[in-house]
Amino acid sequence: MSGLFSTFNIAKRGMNVQQKSIDVTSHNIANSNTVGYSRQRAKIETSRPFGGTSMGSSVQAGQLGTGAQIQAIERVRDNFLDYQVRGESAVLGKYDIRNNFLYEVESVFNEPSETGISTLMGKFFDSFQELSKQPNSSNARTVVAQQTAALTDALNATYTKLESLQVNAQDMLKSSVTEVNSILEQLDRVNQEIISVTVSGNTPNDLMDKRDLLLDQLSYKFGIQVDKREFNGIDLKPTETGSMKAPLLVNSSPNGDVARFSYVTDVELDSSDFSGKTYIVTYYKNGNMDSESNRQTLKVTGITAEQAKEIKDNRIIWADKSGQAARGDGYPIKNGDVISYSELMMFKPENGNVNGLVSVQKDIEDYMNQLNKLAKSIAFSVNAIHSGIEDPLNNTAGAEKDFMPFFVNKDVAKYKSNGILSNLDETLVGEVGITAKNISVNKEILEDVMKIKTKTHDDLFPYTHENNMDGDSDGSRALAIAQLRDSLIRIQDINETVTSRKDMFDKNKGGNSLINNGLKIENSTSGMKMDSYFKDTIDRLGVQAQEAQRMVTNQEDLLYSIEESRASVSGVSLDEEMANLVQFQHAYNANAKIISTVDELLEVIINGLKR
Repeated sequence: MSGLFSTFNIAKRGMNVQQKSIDVTSHNIANSNTVGYSRQRAKIETSRPFGGTSMGSSVQAGQLGTGAQIQAIERVRDNFLDYQVRGESAVLGKYDIRNNFLYEVESVFNEPSETGISTLMGKFFDSFQELSKQPNSSNARTVVAQQTAALTDALNATYTKLESLQVNAQDMLKSSVTEVNSILEQLDRVNQEIISVTVSGNTPNDLMDKRDLLLDQLSYKFGIQVDKREFNGIDLKPTETGSMKAPLLVNSSPNGDVARFSYVTDVELDSSDFSGKTYIVTYYKNGNMDSESNRQTLKVTGITAEQAKEIKDNRIIWADKSGQAARGDGYPIKNGDVISYSELMMFKPENGNVNGLVSVQKDIEDYMNQLNKLAKSIAFSVNAIHSGIEDPLNNTAGAEKDFMPFFVNKDVAKYKSNGILSNLDETLVGEVGITAKNISVNKEILEDVMKIKTKTHDDLFPYTHENNMDGDSDGSRALAIAQLRDSLIRIQDINETVTSRKDMFDKNKGGNSLINNGLKIENSTSGMKMDSYFKDTIDRLGVQAQEAQRMVTNQEDLLYSIEESRASVSGVSLDEEMANLVQFQHAYNANAKIISTVDELLEVIINGLKR
């Protein structure tokens, strides 16, 4: 009797095991298209056997087995492949952003094309070449004015578009901060749920899948380091923590401190500090700008302009869980506190979407600076030859100053109703502030093209009509401007050692000089041609864009390969699951058959006893 009942229990356990296995298989099939799902399997083990004497038989050999049981429901996951995916995802995140933005920068420059700056600059010099041949022609002068206006418009538009791209990158960086903080909050909650479920004796497979999916999303933003802790919990921190001594973004300890990120919106020089080494840093807690209550300010002392720029470039600072700026030890910095630069913890990852957004801003700014140098070199050199004056406000030869600047800073230049400059001196001073964004043709020249200086001695007279020394066919000065395209000018030094027209011709700074009665700029041995300089800029842009595109292609291929490997391990194969389903069904049926057989045997025994 005990033997039959033992057989009955073994079969019952077998049915339960196969039923559970069928449930697991059903769960796998149901989630075959669920993103981030890892297939699960029932881990089956033999149940504890009985010894020979325990069944009342001292001569029974060995142990009598009692069937099978489900030891655990485990998910199939390869931690090494997870590590690889997240590492390569961070690299892809960086170059994906760079590729997108550098493509946009290339589109903004639109080189080579009929409407590109290079072509328009060539047409500008060509128009002066033609003017030198027929200097008295109003049509030729009009063409000069039109081509110059087209060039300045292109410079203005290109700079403005680059500026807009830079703002877009900053907006995306701010959005990334809020998104990262949101992911971290979700990770915190899921991590604590996993620990609670594990402590209760269960295995939270689906919750761990959810956590891994969030970790994959976060790894695209920056490199992450995941440390496993007891009860299936994790500690999480970035791969680059800098000087931050309390860098945990997710803490397995229920009451442990965690770090977050906040976004810097403004870095301004403190006007009350005459040392020039104190800056007001404004940031929003957790990057949340929906409420002004999140707005915080800090005074950062003893820093240089370069360090202030670094803060403005990176913009992301470490904070506590509430978003309050934090020191390296995690201790919060109160609103309005005065701190040193070393106390402000900047977050500067080497990879990921965040790094891409920071680096591409710097690239865009660099191209804006290149455009500014080009604009200044055109303005300084053309104005110098057009007027024959090296220093527009303090000339010692010829006219006392440049009465008719060809290029002006449109943010400074003001005009009367008749189109005449109303603030000449201020306009000449404002020449140092010319950029690609504000360079413009003097409206006096646009209104009256006969004011363009073309003759040899036009530099000796405030206005061209006063020149009584040269004939009407003299186009030497126009030719000199046309020949600027082949002049070697220290463009690379502009905004550094060369900040004004005077600096460009300062021999003490290794500058050029006006020669031949102001009709030619002496070549500088360290100078460059304008078109060569711009071509180098475009070539460098092309190299950067190609590198970003190549890295994206390579990383996508690599990441696809690794994800395919991970999918082969963790992904659900419907063919495999269907085969398992048939196998478990047959095993279930076999166990059911055993129970049916035991029932028949018991019936024989019971009925036999009745006789």
